[in-house]
Amino acid sequence: MMIDYAEFRDWIDTLYRHPEWRQELRRLVLTDEILELPQLVRELVEAQKRTEQRVEELAEAQKRTEERVGRLEIALAELAEAQKRTEERVGRLEIALAELAEAQKRTEQRVDRLAEEQQKLWVAVGGLQRIIGASVEDEAAGVAEVVLRRKGYRILQPGFSLPLDGEIDVVLPLEDATGQRIWAMVEAKARLTARDVRAWSQRMRDRVWQERLKEKGFPGPYLVYAYGIRIDLGALETAEKEGIGLLKGDGEVSVPQGLIEPSVE
Repeated sequence: MMIDYAEFRDWIDTLYRHPEWRQELRRLVLTDEILELPQLVRELVEAQKRTEQRVEELAEAQKRTEERVGRLEIALAELAEAQKRTEERVGRLEIALAELAEAQKRTEQRVDRLAEEQQKLWVAVGGLQRIIGASVEDEAAGVAEVVLRRKGYRILQPGFSLPLDGEIDVVLPLEDATGQRIWAMVEAKARLTARDVRAWSQRMRDRVWQERLKEKGFPGPYLVYAYGIRIDLGALETAEKEGIGLLKGDGEVSVPQGLIEPSVE
């Protein structure tokens, strides 16, 4: 059945006056899917908002990640540079260590050479000491013989040294004007000190030492001298205090204050 435009307008007006009819008409005309579209659109809009928010969060997280990566890259570059400097320092240290080892090797070689030279020097000095010692002893014996002969003693035999747990440099058998046998004992030093004089005097007065001399055939009494090429001032004072004589190259410096008699037990 056909309706004209006026009737159609009346029908439309009636629908506007009755919302329930309008709703029913919509339900009849539109499918359920179409009716659900507004809700779906709203949900889609809401989902889109959440997606955009999530994208923003992800973008922010990405930005932070990139910043961290940037910092890590900087730190890694600094670490690489530090490693490079460390390797350079290690290289320099290795070179320095090699140079030090080489220097140590040269030092050890020099020390070995010095030790060899020192050994040679000791041998030479030992030989020189023996030569000087023998020379001093010979000179002491010669001076003692001249001095004692001038004093009226008869020299029974040339002076000689006596090894006796500490060598006696010069032993000179004598005889005085009365025929008494006397033993001149001389300690000889290139440089004579007060300590040398004191030790020599004490040794010659020691009872055990005298016993050993007696066992060797030198029973005493003893005319004791100390001889020095160079005599310290203290040595002269000590000799006078100890009562023994003092000799040097040009003769008698101080006179013994008598003979040292063997100790009596």
